[in-house]
Amino acid sequence: MNRKLIYIFPGQASQYVGMGKDLYDNSPAAKAVMDRIAQMDGLGHIPDICFNCPIELLTRTDNVQPSITTVSLMATAAIKEAFADSADLAAPSACAGHSLGEYAAHAAAGNLSEEQVMQLVRWRGFWMNEASQPPNQSGAMAAVMGLPLHKLEEIIREIGSDKIAVANINSRIQVILSGTKDAIEKAVESAKIAGAKKCVPLNVSGAWHSPLMKTAQHKMSELISRMITPENINFTMDVPLVANATGTVVASNNLMASTLIEQITSPVKWESCVTELLHVAGFPNLPSQLTDEERDELPSLPLFVEIGPGKVLKGLLRGIDKKLTVTNVEQMSDLKNLKELLA
Repeated sequence: MNRKLIYIFPGQASQYVGMGKDLYDNSPAAKAVMDRIAQMDGLGHIPDICFNCPIELLTRTDNVQPSITTVSLMATAAIKEAFADSADLAAPSACAGHSLGEYAAHAAAGNLSEEQVMQLVRWRGFWMNEASQPPNQSGAMAAVMGLPLHKLEEIIREIGSDKIAVANINSRIQVILSGTKDAIEKAVESAKIAGAKKCVPLNVSGAWHSPLMKTAQHKMSELISRMITPENINFTMDVPLVANATGTVVASNNLMASTLIEQITSPVKWESCVTELLHVAGFPNLPSQLTDEERDELPSLPLFVEIGPGKVLKGLLRGIDKKLTVTNVEQMSDLKNLKELLA
């Protein structure tokens, strides 16, 4: 029996400059993806952004969102190409993406076309960047390690939920806060006093997944409502997709649209997503929570495949459970590693 694969897609990258270039130069399928995207409305600059852009421009969210998504789509195409003679071996049993990555996940699950995904993330990046520029309030984010979620929620209530919010619940030991710069500074100080082991300001240009993104959410809501309709998409649930906003499988066309809209201002429930992905693959709990006897009665542990630039999600999965297995596909040598793991 083939080992089950779970495709996961990053919403950020641990490195940016030159991303996708190795795939473009060595995989005809990946090159075709980039070439098609470069012909789409408003996306002709993406090859130059990915391959040649200075880091200060590349990390701007209106540039980085379509760029990361492009590389994720390229890597997905390269996997299909590499396993053309054994497609079932590398087919996903479930998909999810972290924040932005949820759009590439919908493409991998067959719910959205390449062009639909790219137009959605193009405008998502544009409007989120717009919402973070004057006259709007400037935003900030910080990672808090080692403080229970309920303690952080108390701090948020004290500061004001209109100014700060939980942006990512990455694991029991790492939560990301997002809000105004003043609110984040106050929250970090309060978290340290409350016993947080570590607080790290993030290098971002806005307060993602917070109330400060309301204007972007409103504009995306109108676009998504027009684009994601039964007439425009092919929603089948053949490959289950777990949504960030709920941590559960998207079970209808309407839920697909509503969870993508909700995601813009609500937390990414990543630990819940990972647990649900395991449930879909037939695992009742995280592997470290199972006894040896329970583990012996289950099939092989699913392999998480992080598809796109960097290894951010690999680190997050280790924070959830060190027994989870994950590999990355962002360049050609990674395809060889994937083949060896599935041999």
